[in-house]
Amino acid sequence: MNAITYNIIAGILVAAVLFGLRLMNKVPTAVRGNLFCASAMGLAILVTMFKDGSLASPALWLAIAVGMTLGLTLSNKVKMIQMPQMVAFLHGIGGGAAAIVSFLVLTDTGAPSAFERGSACLALAMGMTTIAGSFVAAGKLHQILPQKPVILPDHTKIIMAILAVMGFSVLMGTAFPQFLFGFFIFLMFVTGTAFGIGFTLRVGGADMPITISLLNSMGGVCAAIAGFAVNDPLLVAIGGIIGSSGYLLTRIMCRAMNRKLLSILLGESSVVAPSAPAKKAAPAARAAAPARSVESEAAKLVQNARNVVIVPGYGMALAQAQYKVKQLADLLESRGARVSYGIHPVAGRMPGHMNVLLAEANVDYEHLLEMDTVNPMFAESDLVIVVGANDVVNPAANTAEGTPIYGMPILKADEAKNIIIANYDDKPGYAGVPNPLYGRDGVILMTGDAGKTFDRLLAYAQGNGPADEAAPAAGADSREAEAAKLVQNARNVVIVPGYGMALAQAQHKVKLLADALESRGVKVSYGIHPVAGRMPGHMNVLLAEANVDYENLLEMDTVNPMFAESDLVVIIGANDVVNPAANTAEGTPIYGMPILKADECRNIIVCNYDDKPGYAGVPNPLYERDGVILMTGDAAKTVDRLVSFAQGESPAAPAAGTDSREADAAKLVQNARNVVIVPGYGMALAQAQYKVKQLADLLESRGARVSYGIHPVAGRMPGHMNVLLAEANVDYEHLLEMDTVNPMFAESDLVIVVGANDVVNPAANSAEGTPIYGMPILKVEDCSNIIIANYDDKPGYAGVPNPLYEREGVILMTGDAGKTFDRLLAYAQGGQA
Repeated sequence: MNAITYNIIAGILVAAVLFGLRLMNKVPTAVRGNLFCASAMGLAILVTMFKDGSLASPALWLAIAVGMTLGLTLSNKVKMIQMPQMVAFLHGIGGGAAAIVSFLVLTDTGAPSAFERGSACLALAMGMTTIAGSFVAAGKLHQILPQKPVILPDHTKIIMAILAVMGFSVLMGTAFPQFLFGFFIFLMFVTGTAFGIGFTLRVGGADMPITISLLNSMGGVCAAIAGFAVNDPLLVAIGGIIGSSGYLLTRIMCRAMNRKLLSILLGESSVVAPSAPAKKAAPAARAAAPARSVESEAAKLVQNARNVVIVPGYGMALAQAQYKVKQLADLLESRGARVSYGIHPVAGRMPGHMNVLLAEANVDYEHLLEMDTVNPMFAESDLVIVVGANDVVNPAANTAEGTPIYGMPILKADEAKNIIIANYDDKPGYAGVPNPLYGRDGVILMTGDAGKTFDRLLAYAQGNGPADEAAPAAGADSREAEAAKLVQNARNVVIVPGYGMALAQAQHKVKLLADALESRGVKVSYGIHPVAGRMPGHMNVLLAEANVDYENLLEMDTVNPMFAESDLVVIIGANDVVNPAANTAEGTPIYGMPILKADECRNIIVCNYDDKPGYAGVPNPLYERDGVILMTGDAAKTVDRLVSFAQGESPAAPAAGTDSREADAAKLVQNARNVVIVPGYGMALAQAQYKVKQLADLLESRGARVSYGIHPVAGRMPGHMNVLLAEANVDYEHLLEMDTVNPMFAESDLVIVVGANDVVNPAANSAEGTPIYGMPILKVEDCSNIIIANYDDKPGYAGVPNPLYEREGVILMTGDAGKTFDRLLAYAQGGQA
């Protein structure tokens, strides 16, 4: 292939990549754009091999096969919560590839020109910086390395010295190749690695999305420079596209956080200067509200809100609560409420972190609103729900001079009248700046796991109150009662998701809550802080996954004006991004950071795992503010309760007596060591596969062996159960076919049947003339202890009564399988019936 032909083909492939990027600008065409770009890159590899005459090289095809295998394996194994570190890892691989190419050019027996040699030296140093920095970032995100900034004595001087030595080695390797060339190549390798480690180590989690975006840009620049070294215009062009797009994203995110890129590289943005003591945000003093009143207020807000903005943050990711956030949003919307999502550009731990998580929960991308779009909406919202966000909604960013968040644009959730914050605790976010929202009137802080908080919000949105308002049940949680009232009475709600929602996988329940509110005429919006979560767009992705309309996801600038006018703000797993201390707590990592002004809403429900500070370590004053209900615990369960409140239910006090079946089930779940789970169509109807997986994980964490018995015709299509369980990240090796699992039932301590009937019906062996007679079944009857989580005790699709229901040792737990598994999960954690 001559050079002209190759250049023409290269131009076409570059145009194809640019067209794919254009398709990726819009959600409906994003998947096609991704496939388009991937296909173009694949063709680029083949064209390059053809040009070099290496198509017949077995070594190259083996390398391609290994790479594809690793890529496909990682894509299937890596969980969505691990996506930020996966992105960082892949950026590092790109930089490493550029470094290898450059090393080969420098050590080639040929005589490269001075330009090629200089390009290779620069690409080698930058490539090592990229791979080392990316791997450190991945380690921090995966919590292998400390997530807080690691500051060495004279850190800046050390970094600058390393940079100077690296530049000197590149210069010497380029200009004087005959003088200690091997030594200077080694020096480039060492200094590039040291610089990458040095600058990434002292970057805190709040700045990690920018760092990942920068490393992405550096990987592209390395590839482009390596392209000059090997005289390949295609590599130069593709690397240039990656480098420029990554740099543009980095600049956008820096502006969103009111940061200078150099200050982040030098670690100044997330380091509290010891000589300048932080000025603490002063939360409004108030007497601690009775726990039950908090829930009651939250319930009223969720039930009555008509305009809701949800602001996700890193806490949503930690709690994996995006599904419950989506469920809450769906529930609110089903009642006529308008639900939007306010996405902060740096929420989370990587660019688009919240977008990814919310997309995972099927939230419509058009509902994910950027800061400029969502901020004006907060003041008009009835309710803002912040889930796992802190710094990005922290009003202290406007006032707390000297703190890391000071001057950072935030989601103005504090402008909403009513705010629910679903954060793990009331501590500051990653920037370490107390969030004055927590102490503000109209803010309800619901601490604990965001998933559990959204369980309660879902219940409230369904009209269930935490207590009978006329006669509250003795012993009932007053916070639950207050939350129920808020959810039930709010008419304009803003939901603020954060990383806690992601961790609790509560986005679906958040969507349920929003649907429940909207079904009652509530307007629900989502306030998305740009840095909520662990990558840009993290909350958007999670809420999109939960089918939240993208138009409801409001950016910080759009949603902030809405908070003051909202009846309720529900914060789910968000802390730093709604922490008002960002405005006042000088010297903390979040000072000056723009936040979602959820603190401006009168009523706030915070669904966080606990009341501890967010990632930045800054106490959130919202937790202490009047009008804030903090509902701690798993965000998914919290949102479940909010949904039940939105549906009109009231949280009841513990019953005087307990159901003996429940007590027996609790004993079995707590003591079993060899468990087989048998899924059926009822699991599909209840969409309970995620909770089935949670129960299995909990049992396995206590040393139990858990297997899944799969009947070939369970469900409504071949492989129905396999698909559902794979969606919940159940390892395929645990899904056992009938011939494999049947001998195991007799040796099991416990069999849990979820939504299956005909495929486990022993009548198939004896009931002649019935549709199931002679059909091979899963022999669960061989086990002495069986829990059946079916909707009712009626026959299955074939209409044949199941004698298992009457057998000794069988516990039939009727009702929605998802709620049944919530109780089983509680029992497995040591709870009592």
